[in-house]
Amino acid sequence: MTSIQHKIVSFVLFNGLWLSAVAGREDYIVLSGVLLALQFIYSIVVAKVSWTLILRLFAVGILLEAIVISLGVINFVGGYFPLWLVMLWLGFSSMAPVALDWLAPKTIFAILVGMVSGPLSYVAGIKLNAATIDSMPVVVASYAVVWGLMMAYFVFSMSPRKQKGV
Repeated sequence: MTSIQHKIVSFVLFNGLWLSAVAGREDYIVLSGVLLALQFIYSIVVAKVSWTLILRLFAVGILLEAIVISLGVINFVGGYFPLWLVMLWLGFSSMAPVALDWLAPKTIFAILVGMVSGPLSYVAGIKLNAATIDSMPVVVASYAVVWGLMMAYFVFSMSPRKQKGV
């Protein structure tokens, strides 16, 4: 497979996971689990992504999400930190090194992409009743910061030295 084919497969798998997890939540948790397993296995076995890179991205994403939740910016359906949300973070962390690797050398652009696309994903999730909020501007601003930081960490993590654990 070519690099572009890997990107397409990974992106499609993640978007299927996103739709299943956000629209279906607990009702589609098994489907979400299957899609997550496929995403994770594809990234590690086929695309040769380091599982430690995936877990580092996942840990940072979970931490940033926990901060926003703890500040009361958003309340997710299914509990404080529902399983479907954890699955999304692991899915994103598996997908990003494959489908978004082209952003890694473009730090400012990667951060801006995160600051725009991240909040849009949450707005869509809110519209699908996956979460409740008090203020849309606060949600958008909070997730612009979260996703700017996440993409900055992604760029940092994708450096050749960091991928080798240096």
